[in-house]
Amino acid sequence: MRTLRTGVVPGMAAAFGLILLSGCHERMTTENASASVQPVVPDTKVLDYRTASCDTIWLNDAGEALSNALYWLRAMDCADRLTGTQARVQARDLSADGWANVFKQSLLIGSAEPSAGERRQMLARLDGYRGVWPSALRPLLQLWREKQMLTISLLEEKGRYQRLQESTDTQLDAMRENQSRLQYRLDDTTRKLENLTDIERQLSSRKQEMQDNGQGQKSDEPAAVKPETGKDDAPAAAEPPAPETAPNESKEH
Repeated sequence: MRTLRTGVVPGMAAAFGLILLSGCHERMTTENASASVQPVVPDTKVLDYRTASCDTIWLNDAGEALSNALYWLRAMDCADRLTGTQARVQARDLSADGWANVFKQSLLIGSAEPSAGERRQMLARLDGYRGVWPSALRPLLQLWREKQMLTISLLEEKGRYQRLQESTDTQLDAMRENQSRLQYRLDDTTRKLENLTDIERQLSSRKQEMQDNGQGQKSDEPAAVKPETGKDDAPAAAEPPAPETAPNESKEH
């Protein structure tokens, strides 16, 4: 019995120890797995400027705001809410130092319906700071720049169409004026021809009346009766010629 007990107890103790070790290992593995799956919370927080006041947007020069795309989206929205005069006044109040202020001025002037030339100047000024654009804002700045280029192309096309329309209107006005002159000359010539036709008709009527009157008078007058001479009547005797005077007699007298 002693031998059996001493043989069994050490074996049971070893087995129990193995079970305890395996349980601890599984617990540690489970804890490590749960720790690796746990999400990592970033230390920095992204501010949401969608509810920020438009009065404070243009005065905010903080670095974290200028590198935040939500800040610029809010600035675009605030610029669209201003009238053209208000936007230009606000743009003049900003200094033109740095890419951020240049971009703010571009947003403000862009909402005041500038010409194609003004938009080109805005892009040229902003492109001068291309090397210092924040990398997080480059996609936004590129999209805004492409929009401005499309707007410039549209304005130029509208300008060409307007010039073509004005030229066409001028040509149409000249053609209408020329048509009016030709129509006046045609009407004047037609009127003259009608007057000549009336005069010719009147002359023809008078001539016909004169011919009719002449034929009527001839038919009403009696025919002249020619006196008849008898066959036995002798012709009247011819008178003797006067005697000719001699040349000598004429000298004496």
